[in-house]
Amino acid sequence: MNKIRHIFLSLVLLGSGLGTAAVADEEIKGLMERLLAASEVSTETGFSASMLVPPGELYDPLWMIPHNGTVWLNDDGGEEGDKGSRIMAVGKDGTVSVVVALGRLLPTTGYDIAPEGFGAFGGHIFALAQPEVAAPGATKNHVIQRVDPKTEDVATVVCTLPEAGDTNKGVSGFGVDARFGPVGSPFANKFFAATLYNSTVYQLTADGKCTPFVTLDGKPWGSPTGIAFSADGQQMFVTAMQGSLLDAPVAGGGAILSVSADGKVAEKPVVEGLARPMGIARAPASFEAYAGQLFITDVGGMEIPVPMTQALQADGKLYRATADGTLHLVASGLINPAGMQFIDGAIWVADINGDFIAGKRELPDGSIVKIQPE
Repeated sequence: MNKIRHIFLSLVLLGSGLGTAAVADEEIKGLMERLLAASEVSTETGFSASMLVPPGELYDPLWMIPHNGTVWLNDDGGEEGDKGSRIMAVGKDGTVSVVVALGRLLPTTGYDIAPEGFGAFGGHIFALAQPEVAAPGATKNHVIQRVDPKTEDVATVVCTLPEAGDTNKGVSGFGVDARFGPVGSPFANKFFAATLYNSTVYQLTADGKCTPFVTLDGKPWGSPTGIAFSADGQQMFVTAMQGSLLDAPVAGGGAILSVSADGKVAEKPVVEGLARPMGIARAPASFEAYAGQLFITDVGGMEIPVPMTQALQADGKLYRATADGTLHLVASGLINPAGMQFIDGAIWVADINGDFIAGKRELPDGSIVKIQPE
């Protein structure tokens, strides 16, 4: 707050004729350089890290999907009237372009591209979203919206997620990840969406019906955050964290759960010992010695809300888990890592840095880090 006060006083001095433009300019420049500074990511032996998309272009990059030679991601930031968020494309060289512009979507937390088997809407984007912009919308029943990226149309609301369970009165708020089940699997042609506020994963079918798929309410594993699937498509992997997103993380309280297509959660987690796991992806066969292993982002302490100028903890990590569930650190020094994806023999990690909506960190301070095996 001293920094903001200093800038404010500088502007007051300017207005009174007692200060100079250089004073305010230098203060603002120094503040912006600090807030948009790239995180210093360290890697364990066998990996290296580089900044693919540095802060300055993305607000809160979340989940990534390879698409026609680029990588699409939802950027949960920016507002235009009653709309917020964008869908962006990132090239292999880190160039960023717009797929679905600001003003067409409600604040989008998770999304995926509908397969051809999803009726007339194959190729459309389905997204889990807040029902309204700004922080109050985060704790209201979320919606599923649909938009055709080939048009300029505004997204259509498909359904409002019904209340489920007892946690926070069953309100389907704090949306996180969302994705379609693998083609040809028991999860196929269903869109799954995780809401942290009431500890539930929902499913949307092609007829437009949204129903709870599995509720972790009252279970020892916490609330769902990320979704992935096993190599054979027979199991859904769900990252889960204990406690609220607004509280300090429970050390060792995060886990990866295995869920069958009928919504039954295996008694023993696939992986335990995480803090606040978020993104999860299975290494492809081309990822050499690590093929088939699960890689997981762990946010650590997500500081929400925070003053706009507060320095954030670089306690975010990337882990890998071997078949027996043993965790191995891959990278540290991330701030608030969310989604991750395997792209051309490398791992892309999206780091939101400061949160746009809840934390009022209304800056393009998000980044994408590229981690490669050596």
